[in-house]
Amino acid sequence: MDNQTDDQQLIIDDSEESFIKEGEAVEVEVDDNDIPMDDDGDDEVDAVAGDISTNAKEIPDMSIQKLICHNSSSVYAVASHHDPATNSLSIITGGGDDKAFLHKLDNNNTVKTIQLSHAHTDSVSSVASNEKLVSTDLSKTPKYLAVGAYDGSVVLYNPDNGEKIKVLDGPTDVEFLSFHPKGGSVSCSTYYERLNIQSE
Repeated sequence: MDNQTDDQQLIIDDSEESFIKEGEAVEVEVDDNDIPMDDDGDDEVDAVAGDISTNAKEIPDMSIQKLICHNSSSVYAVASHHDPATNSLSIITGGGDDKAFLHKLDNNNTVKTIQLSHAHTDSVSSVASNEKLVSTDLSKTPKYLAVGAYDGSVVLYNPDNGEKIKVLDGPTDVEFLSFHPKGGSVSCSTYYERLNIQSE
């Protein structure tokens, strides 16, 4: 940084490291009450929002299927699994309405939606499936859906019919959960639970 007189501006060369020396910094007091409010920004935002809504009306809906189930609440988590043997798709959703749903789409894009039965007391924040991790020998590792919520619970379900299998109670909010690559353990950001399930 070049030394300059008080009437000259400091020139900074971006290609070299620059340091402010003692005595070169100047303290400036700003009175927040003297700054006028800018009303133009709101008009610009409204204009942009109007353009977006206008354009959205002109775009045709080309979706194959819609899954509407969370009563206009936010959807916080989505997981899916495609079964190549049956060419079917399972989608699990969780939302701000404290509910989780299992949607099963068949070959003809017909949807069967199952509301998962556990009565969560807070938003469902994460969902996962271990179906892509299990082998054909289900006695070693059964198939599971896992649903985690901000009420501290992780609930395991049967992905074929949505039947509740087990409720794991954690100490606090479940932010994230995932299955171990071997498929039989589920871990989340607040605690770890090992499932010891053996065939009868």
